[in-house]
Order: sequence, then C-alpha cells, then structure tokens
Amino acid sequence: MDLPERIGARLQALAYRERKAAWLRLGTDSILMRAGGHLEAYGLGELRLGEAALDQAWFLEGLLPVTGGPQIVPSLELPGGRVADLHLDPDADGVWVVLLDATAERDAVRRVQQKAYEMTLLQEKEALLNRRLEASNAALLATQRDLEASRAALLDAHEKLQAQAAELASWNRTLEERVAAQLGEIERMARLKRFLAPPLAELILSSGDERILESHRRDIAALFCDLRGFTAFAEAAEPEEVMELLRAYHRALVPLIQSFEGTLDRFVGDGVLVLFNDPLPCLDPALRAVRLAVAMRDAVAALAASWRRRGHALGFGVGIAQGFATLGQIGFEGRFDYSAIGTVVNAASRLCEAAKDGQILVTARVADAVAPLAELVELGPLSVKGLSRPLSAVDVTALKSDAGAPASPAVAAGR
Repeated sequence: MDLPERIGARLQALAYRERKAAWLRLGTDSILMRAGGHLEAYGLGELRLGEAALDQAWFLEGLLPVTGGPQIVPSLELPGGRVADLHLDPDADGVWVVLLDATAERDAVRRVQQKAYEMTLLQEKEALLNRRLEASNAALLATQRDLEASRAALLDAHEKLQAQAAELASWNRTLEERVAAQLGEIERMARLKRFLAPPLAELILSSGDERILESHRRDIAALFCDLRGFTAFAEAAEPEEVMELLRAYHRALVPLIQSFEGTLDRFVGDGVLVLFNDPLPCLDPALRAVRLAVAMRDAVAALAASWRRRGHALGFGVGIAQGFATLGQIGFEGRFDYSAIGTVVNAASRLCEAAKDGQILVTARVADAVAPLAELVELGPLSVKGLSRPLSAVDVTALKSDAGAPASPAVAAGR
C-alpha cells in the first residue's frame, strides 16, 4: 500500500539530506530545455537554455541519444573532486538527466580502506609479539631439557615430529597456492581471449595489470559487419544448416580479427562488432579497421561462392566509424563481457545496415584517415535510424598497393 505523503517526504529527506541533486531536461534533439537543483555544485551554474546540452555538459558526450529504458552511470568523476551518480530517464519528449551527489559514499569507502590498512598494521604487530612469545617458549623448553635429562630423548623425538608435520603442512600450503594461482591465470587468460587476440591477452596477464579493463573513455574505431540476406536464409533453412553456416562464417572471421589485433566485442547472430585502440592503444585504428574489413570481405566472398552452389544467396556488408566511447567490463560475477557504449558504435551499426553486398561504408573521419592508402567513393549524407544527424558515408572500394601493415598495439603503447 502507498505510504502517507508526510512519511514519504520524511524518508526522502533522510535519504537525500547529504546528497545535493541537480537535474536537466533535454528535448529529443538534445537541446537543453530546463534545469534546476544544485547546479552550482556541479559547475553548471551558467547553463544556457535552448542550446545544445553537449556543448555545456561534457559528461553527456557518448551517452546521447539514450536508447532503451532508464540508465545509471555510477560514480562519475566531476571537476573539483566531486563524484555523482548520473541517472538518464528517456521518454517520448526527450530525456531527464539527474545528478545525485555520491562524494560522501566515495569518501566513506576511502575511510573504510584506511581503517582496514590500520587493522592490518595492528595484526602484524600482534603476529610479531606472538613470534617473540614463541621464541621465549622455545628457550624455556631448552632449559627444561637441560634440567630433565631423563626426558631429553623423548622431547627431541617429539620436536622432530612437530618439525616434520610443519614442513609437510608448509609444502601442502605452497602446492595449494601454486595450483590456485595457475587456475586463476588460466581463467583470466580464457576470459581475456574471448575478446582479445591471444598475444594481447598474454601481454595483459604478463604485466599483471588488468586495470585497463575498468570503465573508461577512449577514442576508438568500431567495425560492425553482418551478412546480407541472412534473415531470409534463417527462416527458410533448417536450424542445423544455419548453425553450420555460422560456424564456417565465424571460423573465417575470428582468425582475421586476431591477426589484426582487434578487440572482439560480441557476436549477435551473423553480426560481429570489433573495436580498435582499446583496451591497448594503437597508432592507426582507422586504417587497421579498414584493412580488416577488406580481408573479411575477401574471406566471406570465398565462402559465399560455396553457399551459392547450395542455393543460398548471401552477401556481406561492413560499417566503420571512429569516435569516443565508454568502455569496460559489464555483466556479473562469473559472466563478464568487455563492451563499448556510445554513438560511434551506433554509427558503425547503421552504416553496416546501409551497406550493400560487398560495400565497406565508413564515416568521413575514417575516410580522411585512410585516404592516402585506400580507393574511396563519396556517397554523400545518409539519414539513419537512431541518429539525429545524417552520416557522411564513404565507400572503400579497395586498398592501394602501398597500404602497409599497421604498427602493433604493443609497440604503439610503448610496451
């Protein structure tokens, strides 16, 4: 049943008494319509209504437009050392953006960590006192052995037995630790190899630093590809035949993705999303993505010839975009994926949808990066679903003969 209004108001006051809140109301075109709350606390005291929100609130870059239901971006770092939880709630007229101060929670976590460190120091001091006490007991036992000559042999045998038991226990602990460490490394390697080329996964593990997989923003190149006519084929073919075709398709593409050291984000049926310049940076993400797309097109063309002999008319299209995205591990304990969120991913997907069989459609930024090494045909602006602005699409017809291999991401990172 609903609480009385005065009880609800009291609960809300208790929950948000220490947390400053501010809100923005954006239209469907991401124009700032209204704003309120503690805007000054977040450096938003001089907002201009009627202008683009992205030009005034940098933290919204890559998060608009909001697709699906309400979303939360937790613990967003803001200037001045303040932290806030960002709530995005879209509706038919636009989206509500709410900032809820989380600085106190962040500071509380740090205090708990400091207390844990102090507790560890106390435990180490206690362990030192225990060792000194054990040393004193050993001295006392030695004195007793001198005084009780008749019991010397029995005590000596007893001590030897204790030493052997301790040594055996130590060996067992060492073996268990080694087995646990090896199993952990195998699990981490298997998890990383799901979306990284094996050499990159081994490089991350050998460095001992997996923090590069935590949530962050980076300028990436996103490649999205899928088969033309796959939906009609899947509806008419038997499930076993569909699975056999997908296995052959994936067997052809995955080694290519690994050879170009791309990050395999996910498979969605016949759709494949590949990222470049993350989690390890590379000098030429756009060229690397285009070279992979050309290699994929050639590989699928060979497969399509055999498919046509079986009566299946399937083609292949690719879309490539470059821009900033938020990346990191998503999921839950025991089932994590590494993924990217942002307009750049949507743009690559929409270009792929617009591509005809054999086409590799790229954005103007990607085309400019590969222009010296690729043959390009400008197609003009395309209006695509889900994006407020048209995309300037360019078709990559071929690579020039002097399009050399890109530098390794490990080299680009200075590793």
